[in-house]
Amino acid sequence: MPETIAAERLRQHLEEIARERDNAYRALQEREAELARIQRIAGVGGLEIDFRGGVRNRRTPEYLLIHGLPPEAASETYEDWVGRIHPEDRERTVEHLFGILKSESEDYSDTYRINRPSDGEVRWIRVVGKIERDAGGRAVRLVGADLDVTDQMLAQATLRESEERFRLIADSAPVPIWVTKLDRKRSFANQAYVDFLGLPFDEAIDFDWRKVLHPDDLPQVLQQSVQGEASLKPFVLEARYRRADGQWRWLRSESQPRWDPNGKHIGFIGVAHDITAAKQAEIELRQLNETLEERISERTAQLEANEARLRAILETSNQYQGLLNLEGDVLYANRTALAGIHALSRDVIGKPFWDTPWFTATKGASTMVRNAFDMVLTGEAVRIEVLLRLPIGERWFDFGIRPLLDQHGKISGAVPEAVDITERRRGEEALRQSQKMEAIGQLTGGVAHDFNNLLTIIRSATDFLRRRELPEERRRRYVDAISETVERASNLTAQLLAFARRQPLKPQVFNVGAQVESVAQLVRPLVGGRIEIAVEVHDPDCFTIADIAQFETALINLAINARDAMKDEGRLTIAVHKLKGIPALRTQSARGGDFVAISVHDTGSGIAPENLEAIFEPFFTTKEVGKGTGLGLSQAFGFAKQSEGDIAVESSVGRGATFTIYLPQAPGPTLAAQAASLLSEPAATGRGYRVLVVEDNDDVGRFSTELLEDLGYVVRRVANANAALAILGENEFAVDLVFSDVIMPGMNGVELAGVIRERYPGLPVVLTSGYSNVLAESAHRGFELIQKPYSVESLSRILRKAMAEKVSVGR
Repeated sequence: MPETIAAERLRQHLEEIARERDNAYRALQEREAELARIQRIAGVGGLEIDFRGGVRNRRTPEYLLIHGLPPEAASETYEDWVGRIHPEDRERTVEHLFGILKSESEDYSDTYRINRPSDGEVRWIRVVGKIERDAGGRAVRLVGADLDVTDQMLAQATLRESEERFRLIADSAPVPIWVTKLDRKRSFANQAYVDFLGLPFDEAIDFDWRKVLHPDDLPQVLQQSVQGEASLKPFVLEARYRRADGQWRWLRSESQPRWDPNGKHIGFIGVAHDITAAKQAEIELRQLNETLEERISERTAQLEANEARLRAILETSNQYQGLLNLEGDVLYANRTALAGIHALSRDVIGKPFWDTPWFTATKGASTMVRNAFDMVLTGEAVRIEVLLRLPIGERWFDFGIRPLLDQHGKISGAVPEAVDITERRRGEEALRQSQKMEAIGQLTGGVAHDFNNLLTIIRSATDFLRRRELPEERRRRYVDAISETVERASNLTAQLLAFARRQPLKPQVFNVGAQVESVAQLVRPLVGGRIEIAVEVHDPDCFTIADIAQFETALINLAINARDAMKDEGRLTIAVHKLKGIPALRTQSARGGDFVAISVHDTGSGIAPENLEAIFEPFFTTKEVGKGTGLGLSQAFGFAKQSEGDIAVESSVGRGATFTIYLPQAPGPTLAAQAASLLSEPAATGRGYRVLVVEDNDDVGRFSTELLEDLGYVVRRVANANAALAILGENEFAVDLVFSDVIMPGMNGVELAGVIRERYPGLPVVLTSGYSNVLAESAHRGFELIQKPYSVESLSRILRKAMAEKVSVGR
């Protein structure tokens, strides 16, 4: 019985032990499950490495989950683990592990990246473990835990990138930026901060700013700084600091507190701006304001003084001066201008300038001034010489009007000015008259000298012709000498008339380039074979209207002068081109319009400067006696002027000379006109034709009558134009041609020819004269002209031509 009880008690005790064991096991399993759940939630995986008898690995399920491994990898090999490590971290991680194992340390930790096999992602792993060592210190087992810290590592990388971006932005800023800690030491300063101090970065962040703070600003800045920091609010400081280059600069610093994530104050961040220019302007403005009233007073006094001086200058000036508004009304006129019209200011102020007594008494002056004012409003200045009839009498003025500009450059009015040049013009006129008389004396002497030479030949030949015993051969020689001498005298008068612009011209349209080519051929034998002639026609279709014969004569005269200047060796260039306008020449201003320029350039000795103004005067020459008459250039000058052009010369000693003739451009001739110019003149004899001679000089009239009768004409002579018109009035068919002198008392020959053309259109008229400004001015009227002295052949040819044209018209 006792044994039974004892056995029962033992069984019960064993069952109780079994129940306790089962409860403890269940509790252990629950704790293990809870631990595993916590590890999974925390991302922690356990590992064990046993180094006894080789390397044996054991990985917990959480480890496998972190590393993305299957369950069967719980006991993976060492090589499997190494292969999972990121290639960039692999060598370092393995070396670090073996370094710890070889040391005496019991702690092991590391951070490395793996390539997770399950999804291929790169994950950051942090491992922490303990190393168990035997008595000899050799590692026998490592137990640790792995944590996935990818998010933390990426956050740290983002933070580093953000800090780097902040640093780059701060360094690129042109103003100093800094970050301070609670102990006022700086944890960061940008490049502008370092540059301002001129110190290395490590020294700059520890630098005490009080060392470069201006002594006058130091107490105030320290007090404001302490108060600002204590307020834990943004605060501003303004002070002067010495820059690294020694300059004092005004800086405005703005600081605001920094807080950590928990809201704890950890320091300040600040930025500073250089406000030196603004401070200087502020100081100057303050000083200006302090003295503004005084300056205004001084400026007002100065302006009043300047105005008084200006008014005094204007009122005492000998010039006529005024001021106009934009409408042309008079705002001011000085004392001299008012005295010229015997008026007071109130008589002209407010009136249009052109309607004042300065201009109203002079015909066309008001319109001229109004047009000048309109030009001034476009920004142009006008200046002219004008004769005005004023209450003080007729006066010549150098008159000008120019725009008045405001401070913005806009036209705000006009300033008229005038200088009385009456006395100057009288003096100039007296000088011109004196020079004219001197020139006339020179001209008279030259003409007398040349004509006396010609008359000597004629007188001597005439005396010899009176000798009865003179052989016939010698008689013919003397007759020829007289004829040649008369021709030379005629050429001499023609050149004089050309210079005086009284030469009767026969203008016609011709191609200048083609004519120059022709003249060049004529000139070649005159200048000799050692002078090269070049013709440059830049514009082939250059037409002008002028007397071709006079044009050729002018070019030949220029070519001969060039030949003499080059001493028969050099280069002569004749060029033709079109141009707009003629430059200012001598005392004449520039002229606008379309012109043809014919320039003759030589490579000769050139012309001395003191002779340039006199070379166009008749009989002026620098050549030796007998080498020239001094009329060649005067002929070219007169021809150019009479043809409504001009002539210019450019030269320097040793560099040759260039003469340029300017002629007005003309449209090309029509085909009909060209065809008409090619027709030959019809021939006719004088026998039977009736000629009415109009000549007031009895000797010339008698000679002309006899000459015409010898040519076979029936001649009737009258002494003046009225007598000629009376005969034609009785019977317009009484004569076939009228041959009239130009210079006659009463109606001159040109006027007579005009009346005949109007009343009797089919009756031809031939005019003759040795000199006539009337004829020269009427050269474009188209009358036939024969110049005195004329030969029998030239007279016969002209009369035949006139009669032939009458017959042609009649047909």
